[in-house]
Amino acid sequence: MPKDKFIILILFFLCTISVKAQFSKCTDCDEFKEFKSSLCTIEKVPLNYLSNNNDSIELFVRKFPSLKNRKGSIWLIAGGPGESGASLYPLVELFSKTFPHLDIFIPDHRGTGLSSKICPKEESVDSPNGIALANDEWGPCFNHMYTNTSYVQAFSITNAARDLSLLINNFSGTGKRYVYGVSYGTQLVLRLLQLETTELDGVILDSLVPLQDDEENDLSHRSFIVNDIGNSVLTYYDTIINDDEAPLATRLKRIIQKAKNDEDFSKSLPKQDLSIILGRLLDVPKTRQQIPEIIKGLEKENFDPLNNAIKELTEFYSNYGRYETSSNSIPLVQIISASENNLRPQLKKTEVIAESEALLFSSPLAGLLAENSMPTYPRDNYFTGIPKQMPPTLILHGTLDPKTHITGAIKHYKKLPKENAVTFLKIKDAPHFIALFAPDSFKALAFKFINGEKIENDLINDKDTELK
Repeated sequence: MPKDKFIILILFFLCTISVKAQFSKCTDCDEFKEFKSSLCTIEKVPLNYLSNNNDSIELFVRKFPSLKNRKGSIWLIAGGPGESGASLYPLVELFSKTFPHLDIFIPDHRGTGLSSKICPKEESVDSPNGIALANDEWGPCFNHMYTNTSYVQAFSITNAARDLSLLINNFSGTGKRYVYGVSYGTQLVLRLLQLETTELDGVILDSLVPLQDDEENDLSHRSFIVNDIGNSVLTYYDTIINDDEAPLATRLKRIIQKAKNDEDFSKSLPKQDLSIILGRLLDVPKTRQQIPEIIKGLEKENFDPLNNAIKELTEFYSNYGRYETSSNSIPLVQIISASENNLRPQLKKTEVIAESEALLFSSPLAGLLAENSMPTYPRDNYFTGIPKQMPPTLILHGTLDPKTHITGAIKHYKKLPKENAVTFLKIKDAPHFIALFAPDSFKALAFKFINGEKIENDLINDKDTELK
């Protein structure tokens, strides 16, 4: 039997046996106000859709019923690949107000949240550190991965996309069907569209990832992307500061050299590499705009501006990740990233350090992926591919995105089929994750898109993200 027909039969079979699965009141409805109306379910799906075995895993889905007369559904697909649906819970109110006539569904990817994990015991909610791995859990987790390679290799992008297809087809109900994906979620949604097993009325892609064969924008080049965005920020502030000092980039370079060569100075800095810290500050507009004052402070050995920015960043993510299932699955990040999104798997850690030596802003990601020894899975026919056709699609991307560079996003957009309208909108100065950092613009643009209204400008100014 041809492989595609075999897959369709599996999906049909699963739809017929699992349609009885029901949503019920979530056990944590009283823990957070945004959970008050939510309903939950757990669905069994195949561990591997292309094999003949009967192994299955569980997927957790949370549903928020429409606020007004229901007209359809929208599925919110989290990033990562290690993020659970919890990364979108803080935005439930925004999405509910933007799409009041749609049921909202937020699934946990396989390997995340309350869905089945790569390391079931160590990543359990009931384990000592919850779903995050504690220090003494790494060894047993790795041992489990190396002794259960076929299980681990089933946690692929394509299998995750088949999960989405099954869930959307099973639970969406009548009416229009939309999907929103952010970051890695955009990659997963596009893989879903490659499968051609799910009919959708519209797609919103927030912070579009680069093509998988884009050698300048893959994960091994993340530090170069971060550095480019960081230097763009410094250049902007040079134009508005108008003092007699040297350019901010020159001054920062001196500070970084001092951190490497002056032991007393470096002792007063946080333990993490200064360029990595500065790279992280680019992710949040409120900490990004503090970088000029941080540079001025460090020149005078005043560490308060830097420490205050780090504290503010920590508090932001602590508040944002307040849910039991907020922690990322590092094993899933490593497996998917190493298998499909790293075009330089041969890179050594020493080479990563050498490449980053002259950078003012950097990321730890390339170093984490270098010399990978995880049991990666083989790339399938969907790797580097694009969907044959797209439903009406809205792409929103920040011009100062330090995670998925806008040049890579534009290259990806230009290769997508355009039989239906595919609209690419740039949000001026915005970082990664438009719905989070530019909620007003997101709401206005997404509302127009859903209602078929024309959007005149392709560059959007947003008060929350513009450099100040």
